[in-house]
Amino acid sequence: MVRAGMKRAGCVASMALVLAGTTSGAMAQQAPTSPKDALETVILPLMDEQQIPGMAIALIQPGGMLIANYGLADREAGTPVDNETLFEIGSLSKPFTATLAALAVEEGRFDLDAPVSDYLPALEGSAFDGITGANLATHTGGGLPLFVPDAVTDRASLMAWYRDWQPSQPVGESRTYSNLGIGLLGLAAAASLESDFVPAMRHRLFAPLGLDHSWYDVPDSRHAVYAMGESQTGEAVRVSPGILDDEAYGLKTTAADLARLVQANLGLLALDDELQRAIDATRAGYYQVGAMTQDLIWEQYPLPVSLDALLAGNGYDMILEPNTAEAIAPPQAPRDDVWINKTGSTNGFGAYVVMLPGERTGLVMLANRNYPNEARVRAAYRILEGLGTLPTS
Repeated sequence: MVRAGMKRAGCVASMALVLAGTTSGAMAQQAPTSPKDALETVILPLMDEQQIPGMAIALIQPGGMLIANYGLADREAGTPVDNETLFEIGSLSKPFTATLAALAVEEGRFDLDAPVSDYLPALEGSAFDGITGANLATHTGGGLPLFVPDAVTDRASLMAWYRDWQPSQPVGESRTYSNLGIGLLGLAAAASLESDFVPAMRHRLFAPLGLDHSWYDVPDSRHAVYAMGESQTGEAVRVSPGILDDEAYGLKTTAADLARLVQANLGLLALDDELQRAIDATRAGYYQVGAMTQDLIWEQYPLPVSLDALLAGNGYDMILEPNTAEAIAPPQAPRDDVWINKTGSTNGFGAYVVMLPGERTGLVMLANRNYPNEARVRAAYRILEGLGTLPTS
């Protein structure tokens, strides 16, 4: 349904400092304003301008994690956002898929440099004899399309489509953002682990990371805390089940759970060495695409970085068009002096994550409205500037 008479949702519902699961340490540098003020100065006007019903923000710093909840999880019901509110995170599901693949590498089950058909025998003799897991995780798999074709309705028709598909771009030389690419990576990684995708994720990643509030299929017991999304025309909407949704865009989670992945990437959780190496491996740089370095799904920029560079890298030309990619050989080891980010969207939700490894600082922004990437990037940049954690030279 379309909702009329929408009102401003820019009110603070709750804010809490969470210390559990982080290491102690001083702030990377003295912030000129308080975290609360840095968030509210940006988030409240953003919600007003973009007509966002509700947002959940996680600010990760060496000394702890601040969770700030704003507005309404469901505008019609008047339900406020709180720490248990589940948001759709769209393509921010993809870093989880890449991390599972990296963990399979650590376990000696998967080789990112091997043909994908090595792990999916149904694809032997297809174009995937010449496309690797690393190609899929960096969107350099030859121009795989963004969306699953309408004719693909089950696993059999999906594999038939892959078998018939031919690259439209040079493999390893062109970046084309693709749900079909990361989806296939998830299938191949799970196959290497002799598991279906979702059980592999829950057992190997969610459990050790302590992600107790993250779901691909939200159970009935959690539907009361599942936010209602709004389309750009104000229609109430949630994501529908689809082929490769789990692997590419189907995760629903809380700000605190998503922040734990950020904490793990910043070295702020005590994890098993194998899992930590896998998480770190996702931040290795494989391709240069303009000012952006393409990691395993994550996207990074050397610091200091201009707002214009971030807007271009997160712009719709980068998502919807092929872009020339130059291989980095060997792949660049994870760096501290970088801005790392990823956007995620469904029809009714918009998400954004930023990490500054050198400052051990991260930002999670979840909203139950799909609003423009440009607005997300500008907001995050202003928040980190206001905190004094964004290096300028």
